[in-house]
Amino acid sequence: MPDSAPSLEDARAILQDTWGYTDFRPGQDEIIEAVLEKRDVLGVLPTGGGKSICYQVPSLLGDGFTMVISPLIALMQDQVAGLKARGIEAAFINSTLSHREIDQRWTDAEHGRYRLLYVAPERLESDMFEARASRLNVSLLAVDEAHCVSEWGHHFRPAYLKIPEGRELLDNPPTIAVTATATPYVRKDVIEHLELDDPLELVHGFDRPNIVWSVFRTESKKQKVSDVLGGVVGSGIVYASTRRGVNTWTRWLEAQGVSAAGYHGGLESSERSRIQDEWVEGATRVIVATNAFGMGIDKSDVRFVVHVDLPDSIEAYYQEAGRGGRDGKPSYAVLLFQPPDAETQEALIESAHPSGKEVRTVYDAICNAGQVPIGSEPDGPVVVNEEVVMKLTDLSRGKIKTSIELLERQDAIRVLPRRRHDGLIRFEEPANALRNYAHQLENRRLATFVQDLLRTVHADAFSGWWRLDLRRLVRRTELERERVSRGLEYLAERGLLTWHPPGDALRVELTIPRAQKLPVDDRGVTTAKKRAAKRLKYMLRYARSSTCRRRFLLTYFGETASETCGTCDVCLGRHEVQPVTPEDEETLRHILKSVAEGEERDSWFDDPGERVRYQVDRLVDWLVRHDYLSLKDPLDERYVVTEKASRFL
Repeated sequence: MPDSAPSLEDARAILQDTWGYTDFRPGQDEIIEAVLEKRDVLGVLPTGGGKSICYQVPSLLGDGFTMVISPLIALMQDQVAGLKARGIEAAFINSTLSHREIDQRWTDAEHGRYRLLYVAPERLESDMFEARASRLNVSLLAVDEAHCVSEWGHHFRPAYLKIPEGRELLDNPPTIAVTATATPYVRKDVIEHLELDDPLELVHGFDRPNIVWSVFRTESKKQKVSDVLGGVVGSGIVYASTRRGVNTWTRWLEAQGVSAAGYHGGLESSERSRIQDEWVEGATRVIVATNAFGMGIDKSDVRFVVHVDLPDSIEAYYQEAGRGGRDGKPSYAVLLFQPPDAETQEALIESAHPSGKEVRTVYDAICNAGQVPIGSEPDGPVVVNEEVVMKLTDLSRGKIKTSIELLERQDAIRVLPRRRHDGLIRFEEPANALRNYAHQLENRRLATFVQDLLRTVHADAFSGWWRLDLRRLVRRTELERERVSRGLEYLAERGLLTWHPPGDALRVELTIPRAQKLPVDDRGVTTAKKRAAKRLKYMLRYARSSTCRRRFLLTYFGETASETCGTCDVCLGRHEVQPVTPEDEETLRHILKSVAEGEERDSWFDDPGERVRYQVDRLVDWLVRHDYLSLKDPLDERYVVTEKASRFL
């Protein structure tokens, strides 16, 4: 490496001057050194482990700027705000900006204004990016939340698969991918799909000794939540798997006199921001949320994270529970579990993975609702009410959503953005014709409105559909929103433009003429369904395991661990094992014989119903506690019979 190249010592100086830290955390230094050597890197650090530092510090050393691929608007906005507060030039490009603002930020990036530019992965497919890419001096490409590229990850984002094409347009800068999801399947996918070249692969720091891990099988989840809130001082998070669950738990907590607020994806963005800010500032003690909450949230003093429903994977659970105790002080991660909880997640997996036939049914319903004949390709967007599609198909909302994603990935349709203030506009006459129309009008207010409209809407609206934010037109015209809407409808009635106002309807463009029987490759869905089932299987094994919780988690994430941590519910012996009865002896013998014959736990019974599932959990606990069974491998749930069990058999 040339003498002029920045060194790790230079990086440490930047860290101290800009962030105030004297040294890097374990793992960060190795990653940053590799980045400075212009190597590709896959860095796996846990939630709160300082992943962003690994690309933010190098961005301040040398020429060019760092382009950061980030999946969430809130995540990139928070990081940009934090960087600006430290005096670092940074910006983001996402769907919250107007067309003109996006164009300006690409121009600023081209002229070297920024050190870091955050973009959503979909931006790398835009015409604006492709036109400018060769002129952008990108010295480092950072892929945040890189597990989104993998269908083994818990936030799969198809646009991540296009990143290598975007990187090639940027003349293949060195790439760092960071994530908190460390399973071998995900790491392999990240390296393969991002086409990383002989990367440094570093997995570090998943042991969080300040977190006390506990699982409680209880029929009274409300009582256990009360126990946690009464026994632990400070703020926390309660995670529920559905929006209905969030609302139910929020109302219950408020009825108990607890300061609580509910957070889920169905709330308006401004409402979510308000709820989040009040919780971060301490005005609200407990935030009750679906998994839509938490990514990128910077609150170090979370003292407890309670899951009242079973998460769908260890990765999701660890990431969510890991939001507690980032200040290094004790925090409590509590999972409340009953065997029927597994059936809820199994149903969610089923509802989210349609068959090829079901995808075709959704495609036909969209076309029928939009009145698109077979062989026809409509000139503009098809506006579809999702409730109508649900009635036509008799499918769940989850299956319809996944079907639409699949149709988009197959390039059969393109889903247009749907936002509360944004409509779609397309001019049907050239600009000169519209200006002449305005000039000839006796109604000067209408004439002024047309002129303001032409100044507000981008020229792209003369060749195709353009997203119009009504708030901008309201500001430009200084008219009330209702009058602006009426003006657009008036011009549309006269054939000068076509206008789709904001609304809840789904808007899609058919990229090909409607097929009589659209071919659907559902192998990817079948594979994804199997992967989701396998992730859930490991989550279940954690929930019912009779081994140290910390050992289980660290083993899952590929790190070594001692057999006991001394702080989790298992190590502390916090569970009373229910006594067995003479009626249980036949089932006990069956379990022991199955283990002796080398059968896996899932094969002990042909078709375990809810009652048998619960009974098996109880009896296995008893057998382990009384030294009839020993757990050889917690991840694979491989038990062995002890000498005592052999004598019993």
